[in-house]
Amino acid sequence: MAGATLEFDAVAALAVINEAAAATADPTQMLRDMGNYLAFQALPQRFASQSAPDGTPWQALSPAYLKRKKKNQDKILVRDGPLSNGLRFQVVGGDLLVGTNMVYGAIHHFGGSIDIAARNQQAYFRQDGKSGEVSNLFVNKKRSNFSQWVTIGAYKITIPARPWLGTSEADNYELVNIAMKHLMPGVWGGG
Repeated sequence: MAGATLEFDAVAALAVINEAAAATADPTQMLRDMGNYLAFQALPQRFASQSAPDGTPWQALSPAYLKRKKKNQDKILVRDGPLSNGLRFQVVGGDLLVGTNMVYGAIHHFGGSIDIAARNQQAYFRQDGKSGEVSNLFVNKKRSNFSQWVTIGAYKITIPARPWLGTSEADNYELVNIAMKHLMPGVWGGG
């Protein structure tokens, strides 16, 4: 009867299993590497591509907002940069937290409405020196030569969802690669 004999050396396999067990006992460095990738590569790419993790383009800025936006007019969710430059991660216990400490980050991600209450405030205008006519456009206090108290009625601002948190398929692949480098450093060449 023909046959084959297979010898299995369990020492190498056990070494890989032991490395993986050690890495899962304290995943802190693996999670830090994942956090670095997400906060400093993957999420900034969302702001560069102006799209959600699945590749869907963000809704364009409204013409009214675009008209008054002075900086970075060609970029959505970027005016001065705190949201796109304020991406952070934190490893707490066995959890990786990724996001921003900017309070408006959530409404830009999920969308929503903001109710602005009615209020009284001082409004600043320009008054023509010759005719005495007051312009009906608000101006900066420094550029104003006329002011008056006005009542501004309640109104609502609606912000569309522009998802910037999350992972794409490419991000998921990279996160698996990071995990494998930590779980099996001898096989994947990392650690």
